[in-house]
Amino acid sequence: MTAEIDTFETEFVPEGRAWRLLGWFAGAFAVWFLVSIALPHDRYIRYQQLTDSDLFRSRWVYERIHFDKTPIDVAIVGSSRVEAAISAPILEKELTEKFSRPIHVANLAIPEEGRNLHYLVARELLESHPETRIILVSVVEQAGLSHYAFKYLGDTGDVLLGAAMPINHYYFLDAAFVPYRQMSYFVQTLFPKWFGVSRTFRQDYHGTDFDTTHSFYLPSGKLVDRLVVMPQDELEAGSKHIVETDGGPWHPQSRWHLLNEPLEWEYSKRLADVAKAHCAEAIFVRLPFYKSPDKMYDADFYRSLGPLLDAQLFAGNPTYYQDPGHFNRNGTDQVTRWLWASIQPDLGPLADPKGCAN
Repeated sequence: MTAEIDTFETEFVPEGRAWRLLGWFAGAFAVWFLVSIALPHDRYIRYQQLTDSDLFRSRWVYERIHFDKTPIDVAIVGSSRVEAAISAPILEKELTEKFSRPIHVANLAIPEEGRNLHYLVARELLESHPETRIILVSVVEQAGLSHYAFKYLGDTGDVLLGAAMPINHYYFLDAAFVPYRQMSYFVQTLFPKWFGVSRTFRQDYHGTDFDTTHSFYLPSGKLVDRLVVMPQDELEAGSKHIVETDGGPWHPQSRWHLLNEPLEWEYSKRLADVAKAHCAEAIFVRLPFYKSPDKMYDADFYRSLGPLLDAQLFAGNPTYYQDPGHFNRNGTDQVTRWLWASIQPDLGPLADPKGCAN
């Protein structure tokens, strides 16, 4: 007869030993975590991680800021809304003619929402380009997200200790990625050719005037067609979905909401503050999606941080849109004319190249 073992009564590991093993495991994990985040790496390697994705412009942004010697007097920062709608070369030409001296404009927008990444880009720019006087920052209906690229591109301090608090639902998702990425970046820095990255300025740079308001191909081979006009029934369906997803017209938020979703407010304030500290002005530009209802964002909040320009008048024309959320080239031409007329009262910082350094 086979003897039965009562697994509920049998002690496989003594309780004291089990606790010691757990303690050793926790200690080893803590040491591994601290060692991994302290590993050094080349920051250029960091900005090459998304080269093969739809966020490939993150590499170009770093190269434009750090390797391209062309000044940046005016920068455009934000999501694909401003990436698609504001042409840096056209704005540069108009500003140069107005001030009778070269004014250089760079569109540093990266697709997807996430104000924490916009802040990182603005800070990266201002710390390297003291000549920057104006930053045009995109405003959308809901920006309370952590940008997908934030955990890849932020300094360890930005992701771990400097993240918006007290409650940030994206914090642990971003923080948990840091040890792995630090080890990966460390190895890639030692052996860059193994991973198809470079520690020196790459020769396949897209150039100073890379203009994403024109059609271009993604690394996947997909064409981003800025000339297409989406059929109106598809625009209507997409617009309805955006309204339903973002909750319709904006209304004053409760304190509990502000505690739970601090990213948009906190990083918008940080961006405005870092601009002011570097003698630059943050101008917020809201570009609508197709048939977006009026007042879908906290306009008063943004006006408290700096000038606010709203292109809501272009929301209803279907011939201006390549998809429900982005203008096509026809829409870009209209937005460019509107922006040029609307921004005139806010161009004062460009009148004095030395800014507040006087």
